[in-house]
Amino acid sequence: MGWKWNASKRVVAAEFRAARWLARNPEWMLAPSAVAAGACTLGPTTTGYVLGGAAGATGLWYRGHPDSFDTLAAPVLRAWQRRWFGAYSGGRWRDLMDVHKLTTEHRRKKVTNYPRVVRVRSYSPSIDTVLVKLAKGQSPMHFARQAEELAHAIEAERIAIELVKPGYVALVVQRDEPFTDIIPAPDMPEHSEDVDLRAVLLGEDEYGGDWTEPVQGTHTLTAGGTGSGKNSLAFAKLRSMAPLIRDGIVRLWVCDPKYLEFAAIKPITENRYADDAGDCLELIEAWVDDMERTQKRMQRAGLRSVQPSREYPLNLLIVDEIGSLVAYRPEYAREITALLARGTSMGRATNHVADAYIQEPDKDTLKIRDLFPNRVCLRATSPTHPDMVLGEGARERGAIADQIPAVPETAGIGYRTDERSRVPRRVRAAYTTDDNIRELVEFVRNGQTGSIRSIA
Repeated sequence: MGWKWNASKRVVAAEFRAARWLARNPEWMLAPSAVAAGACTLGPTTTGYVLGGAAGATGLWYRGHPDSFDTLAAPVLRAWQRRWFGAYSGGRWRDLMDVHKLTTEHRRKKVTNYPRVVRVRSYSPSIDTVLVKLAKGQSPMHFARQAEELAHAIEAERIAIELVKPGYVALVVQRDEPFTDIIPAPDMPEHSEDVDLRAVLLGEDEYGGDWTEPVQGTHTLTAGGTGSGKNSLAFAKLRSMAPLIRDGIVRLWVCDPKYLEFAAIKPITENRYADDAGDCLELIEAWVDDMERTQKRMQRAGLRSVQPSREYPLNLLIVDEIGSLVAYRPEYAREITALLARGTSMGRATNHVADAYIQEPDKDTLKIRDLFPNRVCLRATSPTHPDMVLGEGARERGAIADQIPAVPETAGIGYRTDERSRVPRRVRAAYTTDDNIRELVEFVRNGQTGSIRSIA
């Protein structure tokens, strides 16, 4: 039979609490120890040179290659600075918890239990993800009820609460709104060779850089609630590809079940436009038939893949409100789903690509969601949607699309996930006006013929 200790009213001594803190945060011992060891081994002068060289190399990296620095180094440095010198550090964090009554009291020991910050990640300048171990007697609802007050206290735009596992929550802190102005529609390039179909301009990202997405070689799914600005992405793509459409290197196939969103570009689709559900079924079937004919042509020519050209154009199928075709119209849903599954699973080699837009991205609505590898999540109506669209854990890593306010000023704002890092990036699509759309149609119909060479 094991020992059973009597409960004591005394608390753990300060030196042992300090030792426990250092065990949880070893970097505060490792760095000084390494410097001290270097000074003893190499001498203080040499150690100073090494430290100075490291600082200089970091500065050169920062200025010389912003892309890799912002991806690899900046998140680490930013998270460290905010963890230890911001609102998440020791005394400031405890004061924050005290003010918002996010503590529990051990009455017999007269000890106040505080939620503990376990880790801070700062994947982008505007988003922090703070992993918090709940104090005994707390639940995630305690933080959820205080989320708005906490956001004001640390001067953040908003805070979302995500349950990580029992006893742990993630506070996803949006520190500021990087997009305060409307982004104008992309300029239309004059010549086809000026367009890179693997990096088509859509708008800007939160770093102030260009937001581009591939059109060639992938299928794209964009999810967002009503009024989130989904069609801003479609029209930005069309303007960025305008000379290719004009020169016959990109052909448009448009399903417009809402009848109005894409009606203005009907003149440049060469009758490959449908709005009624039955007509959409016929259009998608024609797109798949075209893909299969192209496959046979390539087989006879001994080709495994081709670059977009007039001989082998890129056939872009735009399906607006795809949910209304594959879920809400049962008389057509099965056939349309089967056709889209064939096209999206086999169309990449022949340059038959799909660009779909949806409000409810769950598998019950869109069973073939996984056949769209490239995805964007605009303002969502449910906290489950970011993970459905961008992958498991996306919301915890900062894709709080459900927290974007449902106002016209936020149209086109959302998240996309970088393939290599899986880190969500906040983006905003350019806004295309009716005049911009008319300009696009006029450019395609009456513009001067540009280069018709293959687009690599």
